Amino acid sequence: MLSEKNLCRAFLKRGLVALIALTGISACEEAPSPPKAVSSTPVTLYNVQHSDETIAKFPGQVEASEYSNLSFRIGGKLQELNVKAGEEVQENQLIARLDDRDARAQLATAQSQFDVSSAMFERMEASVEKGAVSRSTFDEAKANFLAAKASLTNAQDQLSYTELRAPFAGLIASVPVENYQVIVPQQTIAELHMPGAIDVTFQLPEQKMRMIDRSRARENRSSEIAWVTFSGVPEKRYAAMYKDHESTTRQGELSYEVTITLPEPDDINVLAGMSATVLLDMSKLIESDAKLWLVPFGAVVTDNNDPNKAIVWRFKPNSQSAENGYNNSKKGTVEAVEVMITRGISNGLLVEGPLNDDDRIVAAGAHLVKEGQAVTEWTKEGGL
Repeated sequence: MLSEKNLCRAFLKRGLVALIALTGISACEEAPSPPKAVSSTPVTLYNVQHSDETIAKFPGQVEASEYSNLSFRIGGKLQELNVKAGEEVQENQLIARLDDRDARAQLATAQSQFDVSSAMFERMEASVEKGAVSRSTFDEAKANFLAAKASLTNAQDQLSYTELRAPFAGLIASVPVENYQVIVPQQTIAELHMPGAIDVTFQLPEQKMRMIDRSRARENRSSEIAWVTFSGVPEKRYAAMYKDHESTTRQGELSYEVTITLPEPDDINVLAGMSATVLLDMSKLIESDAKLWLVPFGAVVTDNNDPNKAIVWRFKPNSQSAENGYNNSKKGTVEAVEVMITRGISNGLLVEGPLNDDDRIVAAGAHLVKEGQAVTEWTKEGGL
């Protein structure tokens, strides 16, 4: 039997051993490691697609291809106005006539003076050959004759100017004056349009105008570069050719006016001022045969260093995977590729830039990455 004193010593010894053992065990345990940082950003990738869509659409307006603003060379009171808007006229047809009483009176006076000076000149010419008159007297008669002849010609012209005739056959587009109205020289009496062709003008944005190659535009002047549709028959397209474009912008606008021309349609009535839609084939005008790429709307972002520059992030698979031919690796980095947005369509954006058919770009999460950043392709798990 252990004494009470020895029993207490035994319990203390066992407790001390247990404490030491617990302390040792506790010391052998490692401290919990901090959570690992995410090494790459999850993104959704998209395989870029080459698009053959090079047709840009613009609102346009119809204008006459060849026209003339008919006007008198002299002023006066309108005595006859023989045409109305919408009327067809023939070449040399009388359009309008001024009151010609003053012109006829001036012609009569000029004719009389010419007759007198002409007779005097003929007599002096015969006399000077015979020596009956002096050379100075003959020269004076000749000068009077020439002056009278010039006055007669001028009076005849003034009388002819009282008539306004059509320089070619065409359609009277407008008549901005009324009969018996007093008009001034060069005031438009009627606008005459030549049939056979029409022009359509539209505004081309500055960004696209910079792309146009003038030599290419001239080369394609006789080929179809656009199509025109009209509101009455939107499903029918009429082929058009490039004509010219303005070299300066209009005040307050960042666009240039471009004119295309086409034969006048014979199945619908098209008049100047009507609206139209232009479908322009940019591939025949731009400086190079650059490809258009279809990318998602969210794939194009702005460069932080240059807000005016649009970029997409091209995915570069890890070098080890790339060397082994695994271009579809889910891990890699991204690099910025500058692109130019040409236009948006229903399922994305059409852009130009140094992309390739096998490129994959960041479609979702493009705003979260930066140059050289490690990314991992995120794919939707089955059943989610």
